[in-house]
Parts: sequence; C-alpha cells; structure tokens
Amino acid sequence: MARKVDPEKHEEKRLELLEAAHRCFLREGLRGASTATICKEAGISPGHLYHYFSSKEVIVEAMAEDYLRRLHGYFADQPEDADTSALLLSEIWTMQGWSDVEHCRILFELLAEAGRNPRIRAILQENTRHVRAILSQTLKAGQAKGEVDPALDPEQVAAMLIAVVDAAPMLPLMVDGLDFAASRDMLTLMVRRFLAPPAKE
Repeated sequence: MARKVDPEKHEEKRLELLEAAHRCFLREGLRGASTATICKEAGISPGHLYHYFSSKEVIVEAMAEDYLRRLHGYFADQPEDADTSALLLSEIWTMQGWSDVEHCRILFELLAEAGRNPRIRAILQENTRHVRAILSQTLKAGQAKGEVDPALDPEQVAAMLIAVVDAAPMLPLMVDGLDFAASRDMLTLMVRRFLAPPAKE
C-alpha cells in the first residue's frame, strides 16, 4: 500500500530545500554548488532530494516560480491608492536594509550561468517575461490614471525597469557606505520623474 503524502508537509519540505539550495548558490555559485552540497546543507540524502527535485535545473526553475509568487504578493500588499512608481518598486519598499537584498543576488549567478547553459537561460527568460508582463500592466494602469507619460511604451519601459531594479542589490558591493533608505528614496524619485507626464504648457 502506497504511503499517503501530506501536501502541506511536502510543500514545507520543498521550500526548506529551496532555501538550502539558495544558500549554497550564494555561497559557492551556481556551478560550484552540487546536488551533494545542497543535500549536505539540507541534511538529507540525494535520494530524498530527488523525491522533490529531479535536477539542479529543476531547483532553479522552482526558485524562479517562487520569486514570481512573491512579486505578485508585493504588488497585492500595496495600498489601492499607491502611485505607480511605488507599485513598480514595491519589492524594494518591502526591504528595511541592504541585508534584505542579499537574496536578490542569486540573479547574478543565474545570469552568469545563462551564458553557458541554455536550460538556465530559458528559465531566466521565461521568468523575466512574466515579470515584464506584471510591470507593463502596472504601467498601462498608471497611464490610464494620468500618472505615467502616455508616450512611453509600457513594454520597453518594463524591460528597462527590470534592469534598474535588478541592479540595485549590487550597490553595496560596489560602493561602500551607501545609506539604504536614502538610496531607495533616490531610486523611487528617479523612476517617478522618468514616468511623469510632460508638464502642460
């Protein structure tokens, strides 16, 4: 008789394994972190890991899907009267300091690996396509409310915003001593000024 799987416990364990993999990827890089390393970090056997994920690429894919779920949550948690720039940067505004952005740095491991691994590149491109759709929809809504310049192409602007927001977690690695709150305010101001409709004469 097959043993019944508790969906809640299964999902809880799956998330634990994703967190363990994430720590390994940040510490040792995507190429350096083997499934054996991930198993050691999680305290499980390889056979147990394969019960949840069949390969490292599947782990990366699950991490990308998890990020999309969290991004939807950031948007959903914003007040209804939030302006478009605050919505677009809602992920940054949920953070309290540079230590909160460390988890974002996995993206740069993925970017490096995407240049070598077509499967990782496909996962990254698919994830970016979904993120771009969320941002583009928000921009169109902002244009409808008169908060965003109607001459801007939402699809193109969404792509540029992804580049800007994804680079933000790298700032403390490149420039020492930057104040997080001031940096976040400046980033918001930059986006708000860029999106603003032209002044009426």
